[in-house]
Amino acid sequence: MPPPPALRAAGRRAQHPPRSSSNQRQPAAVHRRAGSASDTERDPVLRRKLGDMTKKFEALTVKYETLKEVASSGKESNFDQLKRKTDQAAKDQDAVIKALKQQISELQSQSGDLASLKRDMAKVEKENARLVAENKSLSTSLASTQNENRTLSSKLQAARSSVPPENKNVPGSAVKQRSVGVVLPGTAEAAKEAQIQKLKEDLYTDLTGLIVRGVKKGGEGEDVYDCLQTGRNGTLHFHLSVAADGDNYDDAEFAYNPLLDENRDKELLDILPDYLTEEIAFPRCQAAKFYAKVVDCMTKKIVMED
Repeated sequence: MPPPPALRAAGRRAQHPPRSSSNQRQPAAVHRRAGSASDTERDPVLRRKLGDMTKKFEALTVKYETLKEVASSGKESNFDQLKRKTDQAAKDQDAVIKALKQQISELQSQSGDLASLKRDMAKVEKENARLVAENKSLSTSLASTQNENRTLSSKLQAARSSVPPENKNVPGSAVKQRSVGVVLPGTAEAAKEAQIQKLKEDLYTDLTGLIVRGVKKGGEGEDVYDCLQTGRNGTLHFHLSVAADGDNYDDAEFAYNPLLDENRDKELLDILPDYLTEEIAFPRCQAAKFYAKVVDCMTKKIVMED
């Protein structure tokens, strides 16, 4: 029976024992002699270089310390300067803020005064507007009163001109005594007719504002009417001539001739159109249209702008 593999391996190791380590090479030990001088001490050149380097090192050390002290003092000096500048800037800012606050308080006080002045001005303007409106109203009322006064004066003058002149006083011996029961024929009827005619004229004047002061014959046989047209804007005095054209009634020619005075009718001249301030002629068929324009100019409300 063959031996196991483990026993065979152990036998082989026993046949070849390990080599001794005596044959291996050992490194040589370095020994220095005691009391020998170093290479530096033996070399003067190297010693001189070492001294120079030592001096340079000491000089650099001194420079470093000096620069360190200078840098430290410079930092402190810069800090002090910066602190002084900062403190001065803070003081200047405080002074500016104080001045601005004072200006703001003054502006607030002035704004209060300005608001009060504005309120007073608004009151004055309101009162002024009221006075202007009242002045315009009074001016309108005055103009209307003056126009009414002119109208009444014109009517009074027309009424006076229509009244026959009174008989002069004569001695009583020259007056023939009439019998009590005798009345001249036609006298009562004529007086009544004249009264009726006068009432018609008064009604026509009240309705139209036209007053016919009188009628006369012109140089060419035309009928010349002396007229006054009254209204809220004043009184227009004019002559209206009607040519005598026997056969054709509608072909009769009318001639308008205004009798205006620059001093008396100054306000009226400002509102009348140009065609009513000069002589014009028109046929009878245009008479109603002409009179409508006259009435419109004399009665419509005119607003005079300042």
